[in-house]
Amino acid sequence: MKLHRLTKGYAAGVGAAVLALAATVFAVGATAQQPSVVDGASWLWSRDTGEATQVNAVSGIVALRQPMIDAQGHRVQISQSDQYVILHDLDTGRVTSIDLARLGFSGSLELGVEEDTALLLDKAMAVLVDRTRGIVRPVDPASLQATGEQLRLPAPLVGGGFDRSGRLWLSVPSQGTAIALGVENGKLKVEQTEGVTVPGRAQAMSVLDDGVLVADRGGDTIAVVNRQSTRKIKSPVPLASAIVPTRTVGSTAVITVPDERKIVTIGNVAAGAPVETMPLPVKGEPPQPAVTFGNRVYVPDQSAGKVKVYKTDGAPAGTINVGQSQTPMELEVREDFLFINAPEAETAVMVDDDGKASTVRKYDPEPTRTPTPDATTLPSGQPTAPGEPLPAPTPTVTPTQVPVQPQRPGPPVPVTALAGDGEVRVSWGRAKRGSAPVRSYTITWEEDGGGRVQVDGDVLHRTIKGLTNGTTYRFRVFATNSVGAGPPALSQAVTPRATTPPATPAAPRATSELNDAGLPTGAVEVSWAAVPQAADYVVTPIMEGEAGVNPPQTVSGTTARFPGLTAGRSYTFTVTARNAAGRASEASPPSAPIRIHYAPGAPSGVSGQQSGANTYRIKWNAAKANGVPVTSYTVRNSSGTVLARVGGSTLTADVTATGLTSVTVTAGSSNGDSRPGTGQVRAAAAPQVKIVSTSAEMDSITVRFTVDGGAATTTCQVTVGTRTVDSCTSPVTVNGLTPDTAYPVRVRATNFAGPGEASTNQRTESVTYGARVTCTDSPSNPQPNFCANGLPVYAASNDDGAVRRRVANGSRIVVTCKVHGENQMAGPYNNNKEGDHWVRLTDGNWMSWVWLRFENGDNVEAIQNC
Repeated sequence: MKLHRLTKGYAAGVGAAVLALAATVFAVGATAQQPSVVDGASWLWSRDTGEATQVNAVSGIVALRQPMIDAQGHRVQISQSDQYVILHDLDTGRVTSIDLARLGFSGSLELGVEEDTALLLDKAMAVLVDRTRGIVRPVDPASLQATGEQLRLPAPLVGGGFDRSGRLWLSVPSQGTAIALGVENGKLKVEQTEGVTVPGRAQAMSVLDDGVLVADRGGDTIAVVNRQSTRKIKSPVPLASAIVPTRTVGSTAVITVPDERKIVTIGNVAAGAPVETMPLPVKGEPPQPAVTFGNRVYVPDQSAGKVKVYKTDGAPAGTINVGQSQTPMELEVREDFLFINAPEAETAVMVDDDGKASTVRKYDPEPTRTPTPDATTLPSGQPTAPGEPLPAPTPTVTPTQVPVQPQRPGPPVPVTALAGDGEVRVSWGRAKRGSAPVRSYTITWEEDGGGRVQVDGDVLHRTIKGLTNGTTYRFRVFATNSVGAGPPALSQAVTPRATTPPATPAAPRATSELNDAGLPTGAVEVSWAAVPQAADYVVTPIMEGEAGVNPPQTVSGTTARFPGLTAGRSYTFTVTARNAAGRASEASPPSAPIRIHYAPGAPSGVSGQQSGANTYRIKWNAAKANGVPVTSYTVRNSSGTVLARVGGSTLTADVTATGLTSVTVTAGSSNGDSRPGTGQVRAAAAPQVKIVSTSAEMDSITVRFTVDGGAATTTCQVTVGTRTVDSCTSPVTVNGLTPDTAYPVRVRATNFAGPGEASTNQRTESVTYGARVTCTDSPSNPQPNFCANGLPVYAASNDDGAVRRRVANGSRIVVTCKVHGENQMAGPYNNNKEGDHWVRLTDGNWMSWVWLRFENGDNVEAIQNC
């Protein structure tokens, strides 16, 4: 495609189009036509809609909404500063960055899910912490590429966070230390190391405004470290199960100790006192740490979908409704507010330092979202008396089904720009398709008059020619489908130059990383020979012939490590060298292919149910195979004792144990064992019985019921009156009953833990008899049209009462019984039939038998008496 020099007018149009695109894909609220994206805002995650929402921390109004279609339904951790938002998809290991100043997705990184990793953000600095391997390295928060050498610490690491001075704190259990890291000349260095526990003991760590708090989970000591000192505090309760928030804001600190059912409070953490305890007022698994804010303690109760509020002396101060029961919650202090977010709910709660709560509606549950949806201001809650619930201005309702809406494509992150002579080679990741296939990708730039190039939706690279050497360019790329344009992905700055590029690297070598047991970890190590004059290298993974599925890495050395690649797929890698001026070589020949496979993922959904005095039924979901078949599952108790081993296609096991309360299940393959999946074991209980419904005929009653006997062998009896049927299979019909009789109905179920039952009453149907209304008109009759008016149905067994209705000749009716009443004569209208029998209809009304012909041979004496 030939490019021409663009006019200034067209360039201005391109700039306006870019801004319009940003405002479209970062959906703007109605009251935020020019949203402030860098100050006083907090980003919250909505799991069901797959949407990151920016909330103004003063008004509580939603300012921006950004769908993340490739993360819908996933757990996403958000880190943010005034300049960047980092989205870490915990289910896939993909990390994505948003440049708030330029309103675009600027970087992408694969971390995988096999290692405990976190990307920590502070102002314009980001640090990647690999807790599993003990590696810490600085990265560019925009591109997510390494900006300096990694620092290796003794693994594993615990915690991680910045205090207000910008120092990064980590703890090293193996050495019993807490470490503060600083940045000098772009490099990480250890600024302070303090002993906090006995080496080798487990730790729980929370970063303070100044320093860090570390709880010794092997004893009862709390260490508070700052620049000046380390203070040791004795806990009033053992800390074996201690959990703490990642960050503690303010002077008060809390430690939640689930096993002791206590919360330890430190009123002035800098002074180390007063140290008190208050009861842990919630139950359920998994426990979440309490958080302090504004001289109050906020205790999440996931089982109830509430946060319970207390003063620091333990006095109740209210309750905040967040979501339905079993709602996971995130509590974090940002921008001088406590944000309580339930990712699975449509609302969040914002609390100020006076304890006033207001509701934030994160998304519109109605399927009416436009590129610029309205945002509704929600009124603030009012303070309440101690013990009274904090009001929720708008009830929190988790929709049972989020409306499916047309989706634009996702961002084509990352965008890689490699400079040449008067040109730039631009490549990008394949965008998620949204509701329809990607039709095209559009590349735009504003510098040097601006430009715009569009390519087909299956093209993931384009060389932009006709650029000016010495001019620095930044490129935006966005995908378009039939719904519209998706959010832009941004390149780093790149400058074309006429300098000589570095030599093309030789083909790299790709090998599987092995653990200490010699088994693959799932990561690939790529290495290559150094190229003269190369300042850095861009290493690109290519999955079965396609680049753009996984993000490339930029490194200054001659090795790169790629975790998080797709198991079961084959990859090659290319290397491009860049000199100090940014001029890029041609890409190297690809490496030899390497297939990704490693140990299975941890089984999910592990649970157990007692089935007998010392027997239990354990079940779990299939583990992710990660490239080779799962061959076994192993069930262990909390002490690590093996209770059962089963084949790779079996997802249950019956085990024998005493007092079993929790279990772990690991999956095994030729690549080794997975990390354990953990679950709780429910003790046996008597069966829970529910009668769903009953129905009757004249001589039988049918009972529909449910019985939950857990995993225990259960027997059932269904009793109606004096008749019993032994069966736990619903429905059960009991026969041989008397018509028109009320019967007690009982379902009783019994297992080894005892009986459970439910009861109701049901009446059998009455005996009924069919009959035809018979009345014939004739010109010779005294009233020729007598029958045409229909025959009367009375309220009583005589013709003195009210006529309820009339029934036509030939109609079929059903009667239940007869009585003797007022004598009637049918005359010529029905063969001069005469008698005092009256029959009751099923609706309780009456009719003389002289107008009926019964289906039993017209034998009125055979009909039962009422």
